[in-house]
Amino acid sequence: MKRKSWNSGRLRVFKQITILSHMGIIREFMILRPFDTLLYASKIMVMEQVPKSIVIDEKGEPVGTLTQKDIINFIYSMGEDRPIENVMVSEVMRKDLVCVSPSIDPFEAAQILVDKRQPLLAVCDESGKAIGIIIKSDLSNFYASQVKGLQKVKDYMSSPVVTIEPSTRLSEAVSVLIERNLSRLVVYSSGRVQGVITTTDLLYLAPVIKFKELKVEVRDVMSPNVIVVDGEEDMAHAARLMASRKIKGIPVMGKDGKLSGIVTTTDVIRAMMDQSVKKYLYEIKMYTSSF
Repeated sequence: MKRKSWNSGRLRVFKQITILSHMGIIREFMILRPFDTLLYASKIMVMEQVPKSIVIDEKGEPVGTLTQKDIINFIYSMGEDRPIENVMVSEVMRKDLVCVSPSIDPFEAAQILVDKRQPLLAVCDESGKAIGIIIKSDLSNFYASQVKGLQKVKDYMSSPVVTIEPSTRLSEAVSVLIERNLSRLVVYSSGRVQGVITTTDLLYLAPVIKFKELKVEVRDVMSPNVIVVDGEEDMAHAARLMASRKIKGIPVMGKDGKLSGIVTTTDVIRAMMDQSVKKYLYEIKMYTSSF
């Protein structure tokens, strides 16, 4: 496996880790090994409420990444052919991970995540050992804490929204998620958002989603009581809502009261990468430092 390293010459180890961790940029990671079973990985992700993590070897070096979506995709595609207690993490993990320095700039981290289409970044020390990870939620939280009143939800939301009915079979919902490469579906009926179904919801059912003929409807497993935002709302407000509720997407309602889009942590990252945000933060820093 070829591992890429970024900013290796810009290490400011403990001081920078403390600063960035305080801002929510770097987080601890759940320890997964290549030879752990997929059943173990899915259970621990549910118990620890972990959406994704790196896989490390016996030396502490990262060798891959594993996400809830990876697990769902594998189980559904394999069907009933293999029990997941016999599948190793090494068979499912992505091996094209990217390692970055602890001193990486938040905007550069966002750029790498988008350009390299990575689910996360492994934060590594000079010896190549993993000391943390950066995921989109961390950068979304950074945006929420630093920016206010600059961008509107409607300008960055994803639209149109892929929706399903509450009566849709669970197997069909999983199939749509996989085919569209999505992490969530909005459950919509009678002009109202009824709920959402996410990979997190499905991970609770990991051992049974391989049974494609299972007579379970979306309404039985979806997350109800979904919060929504207006398209005219401040993007930072949406990011703060996602941070406080520990969710990664919020349906967006238009002026007509109809579903017009969905805003996710990925959309927040796109907003964050706009040059107006860098200019905004630079001007704030210049203003506050002059007093």
